[in-house]
Amino acid sequence: MIALQRHRNILGRVLDEGSVRVTDLARQFEVTEETIRRDLRLLAEQGVVARTHGGAVAVEPEGGHRDLPYVQRETAHTTQKDAIARAAVRLIEPGSVVALDPSTTCCQLARRIPDVELTVVTNSLAVCSILADRPRVEVICTGGTLDAEAMAFFGLHTRRALEGLHVERLFFSCRGLDFERGLSEANDRHAAVKLAMIESAHRCTLLADTSKLGLASTVFYAPAGVAEHLIVNEPYDQPGRQAINRLRKRGLTVDEADALPEPQGKRQRSA
Repeated sequence: MIALQRHRNILGRVLDEGSVRVTDLARQFEVTEETIRRDLRLLAEQGVVARTHGGAVAVEPEGGHRDLPYVQRETAHTTQKDAIARAAVRLIEPGSVVALDPSTTCCQLARRIPDVELTVVTNSLAVCSILADRPRVEVICTGGTLDAEAMAFFGLHTRRALEGLHVERLFFSCRGLDFERGLSEANDRHAAVKLAMIESAHRCTLLADTSKLGLASTVFYAPAGVAEHLIVNEPYDQPGRQAINRLRKRGLTVDEADALPEPQGKRQRSA
């Protein structure tokens, strides 16, 4: 395994588990402990982990609201995001026009879109790259001002492009879904484009792993009810189950996607 891939996998473990130990990582990647220490030193210099005696821990954004780089978000909760993507792709009908936001969950969805007659609208540079090898999928990129860390376009030109389009279904995610105040993003420019995408779409499907339920980021931009329904990963802990039940009691339709390999004929459960 090359060093870059090992770094991404280490970061994914840190984000998922909160902390890691040098000895465990050396055993997992079949390298020396000194190699892992160098890896952690490099990640600490990049500001994505903090070194501890014998390992490292995740770095919390200041105030919990700073937008994280795409590469850091991409490695978190990948199993849950892929389960959500497997459920969401079944909603895409050939010949339709869909929009994907620049979330890493929608990037997982893009990877599962087959090469069929389809139009995909997106402000995500990553989604454009993923779909570039599918000749039957027409990709409309909104353009705008590139945010290199987010791997996406934002700003006035992005919003104007969305105003001129009609989308049949939007797939989008959020930084947080507060039970009382709804959907939020890390900053106002992300929130503004997300709201423009919602306004351009006939139907909206929210994709969010259970780690986002009950959380609030900096800017609230829409009630959760703007989404026709919410697709989450099936929770295996009590807090996740309680969060889903609370959303259902507020009238939201929540579909659960099994994070385990999908058996033949398995379908997401609805309520």
